[in-house]
Amino acid sequence: MSRPPAGWESRPCEGTPIELWYGPDREFGEPPEESADERQWRERRALDICRTCPFTKPCLEEELTFSITHQWGVRGGMTAESRRELLRSRRTAAAAKGVVA
Repeated sequence: MSRPPAGWESRPCEGTPIELWYGPDREFGEPPEESADERQWRERRALDICRTCPFTKPCLEEELTFSITHQWGVRGGMTAESRRELLRSRRTAAAAKGVVA
């Protein structure tokens, strides 16, 4: 996003703990510190906050500028896995049309 939209600084996620969006802080290569149930609860909570946000679309589009391998956490109203799948489908659609993505 080249320039945040007006009101960006008052989005609902502002001031929430970063762990809500990305999970517990850990060193690269360490196993997750949360169970699958804990991760699902955390992601549902983050997605609930995203649903109240008027900036979901620009947030998502910004995240989609990153490659599939650089998708982490909940952003733009989607989990990292959902964004990876969206990027894969966009790439498949572009390939079907003969467009290099």
